[in-house]
Amino acid sequence: MDINLYALLTYALTAVISLLVIGVIVVINKLMSRSKSKDSD
Repeated sequence: MDINLYALLTYALTAVISLLVIGVIVVINKLMSRSKSKDSD
């Protein structure tokens, strides 16, 4: 495999994983804020 292609694939994979992690964190924050608002009511 070409080294440039391999570097591009690993970079793209890293970007996708980081975006997924950020998405999970955002969803968790929304769920936590919902549970906190329910507790305060």
